[in-house]
Amino acid sequence: MADDELLEEGEDEGGEYQPQAASGLNRIVKILIYVAIAVAGMLLMAFIAYFVGKEAASEQFKEVSSIAVVKPPPPLESFNFTEEFRVNTADQGEAHFIKMKMSLGFEQGNKALSAELAQRTPQLRDTIILILSGKTKADLASQRDKVELREELKASINHLLSEGKVKEVYFTEFIVN
Repeated sequence: MADDELLEEGEDEGGEYQPQAASGLNRIVKILIYVAIAVAGMLLMAFIAYFVGKEAASEQFKEVSSIAVVKPPPPLESFNFTEEFRVNTADQGEAHFIKMKMSLGFEQGNKALSAELAQRTPQLRDTIILILSGKTKADLASQRDKVELREELKASINHLLSEGKVKEVYFTEFIVN
């Protein structure tokens, strides 16, 4: 019996290891358990993501529905320059030009400002041409640059006016070549 006690499981009396069928089965069971745990984990993550996404969408809908709808401001009266602006840019080396048509927007019913704009058209054109001729092609490349030009023109034009202020500058055509 002492020899039997010394024999370990899976060894025969000669000391050689004899593989058992149960150990192969144990390995497959372990792999299947790991796969089942991984699948269960993925399903759990999918359910959590679904409910979190549903809750976030619900919150976003509540936020959007709470925004008050505001009417747009009334349209502005406009003063249109009859002639287009054609101005060479300040670029060195290559010759470029700006071709532009524009309008000025101001409050409805301000007849005094409308008359002043008509009266000061040559002075306004001169100011606009001076500002445009100081710009390079690169200065007017992006949308942001054009918005900044709009604000610069509006400030310069409003500096000349005494009967009211221009609220908006509209480019009806804008080409930089």
